[in-house]
Amino acid sequence: MMGTKDWKRDIGFPIFSHLSSLLLLSFYCLVLTVYSSKAAKAEQNLKDFDYWASLCSTWENAANNQKYEEALKACDNALGIQPNQSKLWLARGNVLSAFNKFQEAIASYERVVTLEPKNSEGWTQKCLALSESGQYPQAIAACETALRIDDNWGRATAAVAWNYRGIAQSKFAQTEAARLSFDWATKLNPDYSLAWTNQCLSFYQAGNYQLALRACDRALEANQFWGHYSASIGWANRGKVTQAMGLYDESLQAYNRAIASNQNNPQLLTDYGIILHKLGKYEQAQSAFETALKLNPNYTLALVHQCANFNRIGMYKDAATACETALQKGDNSWGKEGVALGWNQYGNALTGLKKYEEALATLNRAIAIKPDYASAWTNRSVTLWHQGKNDEALASNQRALELDPNSTQSWYNQGRILTSLLDSEENIIAAYNRALKGDGYVGDNSMLAEIWVNQSAVLLRMKRYKDATVAADNALVFNSKYPEAWYNRAIGFMALREYQKALDSYGRAINIDGKNANFWAGKGIALRFLQRYPDSLVALKKALELNPNHPQALINQDIVMQKIQPPIP
Repeated sequence: MMGTKDWKRDIGFPIFSHLSSLLLLSFYCLVLTVYSSKAAKAEQNLKDFDYWASLCSTWENAANNQKYEEALKACDNALGIQPNQSKLWLARGNVLSAFNKFQEAIASYERVVTLEPKNSEGWTQKCLALSESGQYPQAIAACETALRIDDNWGRATAAVAWNYRGIAQSKFAQTEAARLSFDWATKLNPDYSLAWTNQCLSFYQAGNYQLALRACDRALEANQFWGHYSASIGWANRGKVTQAMGLYDESLQAYNRAIASNQNNPQLLTDYGIILHKLGKYEQAQSAFETALKLNPNYTLALVHQCANFNRIGMYKDAATACETALQKGDNSWGKEGVALGWNQYGNALTGLKKYEEALATLNRAIAIKPDYASAWTNRSVTLWHQGKNDEALASNQRALELDPNSTQSWYNQGRILTSLLDSEENIIAAYNRALKGDGYVGDNSMLAEIWVNQSAVLLRMKRYKDATVAADNALVFNSKYPEAWYNRAIGFMALREYQKALDSYGRAINIDGKNANFWAGKGIALRFLQRYPDSLVALKKALELNPNHPQALINQDIVMQKIQPPIP
């Protein structure tokens, strides 16, 4: 029996295995049959020129849907069947350009103009691709060929060629020639918004802000023929121009319009953040920089201006981190100031962290890269001032003023350095006055408040008490929560014997900063002169809690105690 059982088991297993193999083979045969049907259809499609040519010709749909590989495959398949189709080579180049593959696009456009040397559209598109790849002389030559041929423009026009020529010339530092090209573009098509906004940018870069503003407004008025862009770029350029003109409210409005229709552009958000920073709107600026960096974490310009923003609000550790990231991991999009901007702001952060030797070396590096960098020279003076090297600080700041005589920051630093050097009050006041008439921190309320407070302190030393209270009031216009402004105002009123006004000002200072012994001592003294002795004693004792060795509080406490408890005869 045992043998029989073993025999059945041994025979049964091979039979089951064989049946399984047959089932699997049948299944795969079925799949192979279906696949062969698809392959046959695909093979037929590969030979269908009209099918692939149609897909290639509608490349814009694929580009809009980010289907780059599908569009390129369609063009390649069509050209594999009929390689001498210039329109398809043009479409292929347009696909590649749409996805920033400019070198490959140039090769496609070259095939177009080889097959049709008198194809202005092909030469125009080649001009654009060459310009985008940094080959500016070749781009200019290609656009000029298109204009000279002036035939077979297709979807392009002579105005487009003039516009592309202007873009290449502008990037190649042929500023005047670029403006003439944009002029021709707008003469041929008066409603060509993209050419008008490029003209706006050209005038802006040359410092002709009124002409720039007119060109930007004309672009927005026409509001058509933006190419692959939109009115967002026009509003962004208007924002730049009005900012340069000091029209900050208009600039903010323009950037808001630009961002409303283009919320995912890190450059636009960064530019918006820069003007917010300029206007002292640091929290909003920080939000703009953070949004830009979410879209592009390695965007150098956003990182370095985030660093500058952190510096301005005293968050020096965060500032140093942002600058380090910009210098070490950024994409090198530094803007017109170049990498010197990064070292300059990093030096500021290190100064704030009291790492003065490192800061000085860093600022010296910024100056070595860009010797005419006024901002780095004045920031260097601040570092030297913190080190107590006042003469060197003054020399560094005077170099900054030679380079930029209208710098608010430099004149402000000049006033502080002259104060430390015990220079004449007249020279110090003159420096602060120049700071108030400076370049453009005219919207930065916090800086203006600081300047007025420092000026009020100098006026107090000059015993110009009424002027000192006026200066303090001016500081409070820009920052009503500035305790030192209230304190200086109180001192001025004390000297003018207007004790109630002084008391009110000391009270406002204490409401903002209740842990300052000077404020409490001042309040106690004002109350003493108002003969409110019990209240005066309370304030003076509070001052001594905060600073047991406060000399004015100690002296006035003794006086008040004698008033409350006269000595026994």
